[in-house]
Amino acid sequence: MYKQFYQGMTLEELPLFALVLFIAVFLGVCAWVFGARRSQDFDGLSRMPLSERGEGGHE
Repeated sequence: MYKQFYQGMTLEELPLFALVLFIAVFLGVCAWVFGARRSQDFDGLSRMPLSERGEGGHE
């Protein structure tokens, strides 16, 4: 199926390489955002809307 679709192309591996690169970057960003090290940052930010003015360093 893929051979027929990419039959006219000379670089058949390029779309597959781009897909693998995109998935690797996407999973890396997801791991960075939802990692355990950033949970302290999220805890502070989640309390920000409920805090009084001046608390938590947000003025």
